[in-house]
Amino acid sequence: MARNKIFEWIGFVIIIVSIYANGSFRADGITTGTGINLSVIGIVVGVILTFTLFFIRKYRNKEALNRSVN
Repeated sequence: MARNKIFEWIGFVIIIVSIYANGSFRADGITTGTGINLSVIGIVVGVILTFTLFFIRKYRNKEALNRSVN
């Protein structure tokens, strides 16, 4: 469980860094190019990673709770 939580935080950090990079590129007046594309891809990958691991962790916790009650 702790390992999933670490990867959730890594996904969250990827999201924050990608949003910052995207904002930095746009502030410099760059609206197209590799940097913008990579930052958007980073946001999407971070969101997928974070939410997937979050739901896996929550599902496993409910499954373990159900086993202990029954």
